Amino acid sequence: MVDFSKIEKKWQKRWEEKKVFQVKDNPKKKKFYVLEMFPYPSGSGLHMGHAFNYTIGDIYARFKRMMGFNVLYPVGYDSFGLPAENAAILAKEHPKKFTENSIKNFIRQQKEIGLSYDWNRLLMTHTPEYYKWNQYFFLKFFENGLVYKDKASVNWCPKCDTVLANEQVHNGKCWRHKDTDVETKQLEQWFIKTTKYAEELLNDIEKLQWPERIKIMQENWIGKSHGTEIDFEINTNSNFVLLHGFTGSPDANFFPWLKKELENKGCKVSVPRLPNSNNPDIIEQVNYVINNYSFNENTVLLGHSLGSVVALKVLEKLNKPIKKLVLAAGFCEPKFKDKKRPFEERFNWKFDFEKIKNNIQSVIILRARNDSAVPAERSDKIKEKIGGIIIDFEAEDDHICGNKEPEVLKNCLNLFPIFTTRPDTLFGVTFMVISAQHPRLYEIVTKEQKKEVDNFLKKIKSTKEEDIAQLEKDGVFTGSYAIHPLTNQKIPVYAGNFVIAEYGSGMVMAVPAHDQRDFEFARKYKLPIKLVIQSKDKKIGEKNLKEAFVDNGILVNSEKFNGLNSEEAKIRITKELENKKLGKPTVNYKLRDWLISRQRYWGTPIPIIYCDDCGIVSVPEKDLPVKLPDKVEFGKGNPLTTNKGFVNVKCPKCKKNAKRETDTMDTFFDSSWYFLRYCDNKNSKNPFDIKKIDYWMPVNQYIGGAEHACMHLIYARFFTKALRDLSYVKIDEPFIKLFNQGMLHGEDGFVMSKSRGNVVLPETVSREYGMDTARLFLISGAAPDKDMEWSSKGVEGSLRFVKRLIEYTPNVKLGKTVKKVESKLNKTIKEVTKDIEDFRYNFAVIKIRDLFDSLGEEINKKDLEKFLKLVHPFCPHITEELWEQIGNKSFLSLEKWPEYDESKIDVKYEQAEKAFTNLISDITNVINVMKEKQGKEFNKVYVYSLPNEMEYYDSKDLSNRVNKEVIVYSVSDKNKHDPENKSKRAKPGKPAIFLE
Repeated sequence: MVDFSKIEKKWQKRWEEKKVFQVKDNPKKKKFYVLEMFPYPSGSGLHMGHAFNYTIGDIYARFKRMMGFNVLYPVGYDSFGLPAENAAILAKEHPKKFTENSIKNFIRQQKEIGLSYDWNRLLMTHTPEYYKWNQYFFLKFFENGLVYKDKASVNWCPKCDTVLANEQVHNGKCWRHKDTDVETKQLEQWFIKTTKYAEELLNDIEKLQWPERIKIMQENWIGKSHGTEIDFEINTNSNFVLLHGFTGSPDANFFPWLKKELENKGCKVSVPRLPNSNNPDIIEQVNYVINNYSFNENTVLLGHSLGSVVALKVLEKLNKPIKKLVLAAGFCEPKFKDKKRPFEERFNWKFDFEKIKNNIQSVIILRARNDSAVPAERSDKIKEKIGGIIIDFEAEDDHICGNKEPEVLKNCLNLFPIFTTRPDTLFGVTFMVISAQHPRLYEIVTKEQKKEVDNFLKKIKSTKEEDIAQLEKDGVFTGSYAIHPLTNQKIPVYAGNFVIAEYGSGMVMAVPAHDQRDFEFARKYKLPIKLVIQSKDKKIGEKNLKEAFVDNGILVNSEKFNGLNSEEAKIRITKELENKKLGKPTVNYKLRDWLISRQRYWGTPIPIIYCDDCGIVSVPEKDLPVKLPDKVEFGKGNPLTTNKGFVNVKCPKCKKNAKRETDTMDTFFDSSWYFLRYCDNKNSKNPFDIKKIDYWMPVNQYIGGAEHACMHLIYARFFTKALRDLSYVKIDEPFIKLFNQGMLHGEDGFVMSKSRGNVVLPETVSREYGMDTARLFLISGAAPDKDMEWSSKGVEGSLRFVKRLIEYTPNVKLGKTVKKVESKLNKTIKEVTKDIEDFRYNFAVIKIRDLFDSLGEEINKKDLEKFLKLVHPFCPHITEELWEQIGNKSFLSLEKWPEYDESKIDVKYEQAEKAFTNLISDITNVINVMKEKQGKEFNKVYVYSLPNEMEYYDSKDLSNRVNKEVIVYSVSDKNKHDPENKSKRAKPGKPAIFLE
């Protein structure tokens, strides 16, 4: 009886003691970086489905190591995240303790599988040594304009008083309080500007040696579309008060033009001439505005430059809210880029921001990239205090002082740029739909419709896009109308549950005659359906439309564009919109900026401090890491807010009392650069040494599931490109090759999972069959990229091979290898090398087992060693043991992969081997057919071969392979036993067969 466990422990211990798999940088040696996707250490530990994935990587790493490469094969744990927090809450155990116990179990199990990891490279993302660098990169991105804060929809549980992840929402209810409806709320969140790299991410896909389906999935996720952006104005009966700045007047800069443009649209516009603009007194100017102008729920208040300060002070004094505040080149503290202003010292720069927030329904902050006076961070300070949207643009003149400033007009009005790939259907627009989760929704909701909209929003229970896609298309009228850009017709605007807030402008123009989703919505709410594209083949009419006509065709009901075909109309209508400055050709992407804020505990704290005077302040690098406190309370909102020692800090700039950010980072941040840290995981001064990155990166072979095609792989690619542009790396892409493993199914036919109760544990397999047997079975049944089923019978088959190998190796006579076996050995080395390289492990195993069956009772020691080397990546423990038993002192793991000698591959033996294999198959088939026909067992098999092929068929070998006595005759043998004269049927390469 083989004690597999004893052998496994012996070699695992020796590998560890001698640091066999530890790797060092060696520029003189060619590197190869093998990596499996960052594992999450679940409390339930590993099962054989996980072992399947890791075995695939380990075989490849061992193979490449033996091929002479300097192989980096590291391991770590993506140990932050929601599952650990949820499980810890349920178990009433701290997430840190829960996670570290899970990791200990994972390490034990992974070592038992015999994985050749460099354990010296171990990473755990929940350690301060790792997440310090998460915080460092966040700050670097922030400094370089790749991080910003904005409103976004979140799932909110009123009973938990906290944000829920999509995974925590079940059928619209909170996972902890199944009687509590989840609500959607708009909260300020941190975003990373992944869209900046959309075009490069898309273009570089063709460079990747990845599975085609993954490349297609990434292309679709990025979703580049060529189309037209069309400005739709939403008329909300606004009245305007426009406030000029220091030394300004109603007659200067863009004010005369803006007033005229607004009045042409039927708006009431007031442009106060603020007193003493050359030597302003803020109280005097504010009182002048309050006493001479009226404000109501439809007022839009614009402040330009110093006028923004006046606007903020006016809002402090109002008793009821206005519709919108627009700040152009605004500021709320006297810090400028160019020169000091005389009003800096004498103004009171304190604001009641809470009162201001309560007096505005929405805020738009216009920040010009070419502003030489107001620093960009002044806009961030205002937004941090009162919220709103920052719009960055190139102004017509410095400090937004052009005679015309279209961006100012656009944002004074409720102009929504709508993206469409079908501008040819523009005249068929009969309603608009804005996302129910749009941050500007309430700008266009009228007083009369507010209650109805509120009730509608309460029905929406999830922000998850998949949930939204499955909802019945629902909507509610906002009370507002959009103005058609070419016909000036009024078009009703609905809020809908099926429009994604982050795609395009978060609003769509609905053309029900030519879009099926719009068609269904129009039928449901009895909205007009206007046909504007006529089929070229069959005339259709509005009254008998049973579904939308979505193909191209000829334009009708489209004024001067009637008669054009769709493609030409797209160009002509876009040109018309351009001439009227109401639209333009544009490219749009489905890829959205990455929302990384999580209102959860178990993640990297975001290194930001909020100061009443200084606004948003970065934690200084010297103070990193911002450590996650151990003491928090769960179930009372965001857990971090419950630790006052963590929350309350001093501002790094002014040293006054301030508060920390209590959001933590999305754990995808952790896994977007971990492959870089493996290259230099002990570095305490930097995230990594660039020289080490130059040597090891990119990853040569990445292995993991196809389910990570769009999130993790997109973020990792983005991160690499962003770090390249910040001079941290020189590469464009992190992973040269990608391999997607299949899924292991239990014997019940379902994917192996603890929840189904169909898992097989590694320790159980090791005890019953030996881990090498399991490894061999896992990659024998099918190609590693295909799903396979765990089978006790199949494992038994692998066990028989392993036992035969153990019995054969120490007992075989070491002498000479016959030429036939020598030929087969060299041929097998050649083919197996290619099979492993191409992840055709199942073919490699078939050829290795076939070679083993052909080995004789005597073999040259070098040839036996070559054979063990072929088996080693699949069965590392047993082969190390056998390697030692035949007299070797070295580790087989570090031996050189066998080379084949082409001159020793004899074609004649190949033909003989093929004939031999075919004969076995023929004998098996004949036995089965005859057994079925006659219903009896046959004890002897007689084979009749042509004389020149007799050497192909060894009776003893054949008997062993078919488990029957096989006697081989030449057809010319006069003494052959052939009662039915079957020998006459023998052909070249096809002997005749007789059963008895």
